[in-house]
Amino acid sequence: MGLISDEMKQLVSRQRLGFLATVCSDGSPNLSPKGQTFVLDAEHLVVGEVRSPVSVTNLRERPMAEINVVDPVLRKGFRFKGPCVVYDEGPEFERLSEFLLQQGAKSAARSVILMTVERAGQLISPVYDVGATETEVRDHWLVRISEQNNY
Repeated sequence: MGLISDEMKQLVSRQRLGFLATVCSDGSPNLSPKGQTFVLDAEHLVVGEVRSPVSVTNLRERPMAEINVVDPVLRKGFRFKGPCVVYDEGPEFERLSEFLLQQGAKSAARSVILMTVERAGQLISPVYDVGATETEVRDHWLVRISEQNNY
């Protein structure tokens, strides 16, 4: 049985935007948003890489990564850690590219990143530590987002 639960699958499916963390050759972090983040099965995440050559280079040299997917309104999400393989041609690239399109990806991927999830955990804002409910957090952030969009 894989580490990716039904709750995780639902959140990733709703959000799609994951943040991929890799390590550069000088040891510095590289964090890149990925709008094509999907659950393949209970053990794998698939990420369509459209414009992230640094992330791809980092993964080819150091294949471990972390992907965070968070609901920005509820301030909850999940982190996934594990080794990644980058495909940019061949049958596996074609299969995973087709999977991305079936999931609703709009942009063609230059390469596809397949993560084998070895660790997964919950991300929860500290606002819940002080007793806020999900409804209170949601309502607060919806008001803030609305105010930001009304310049």
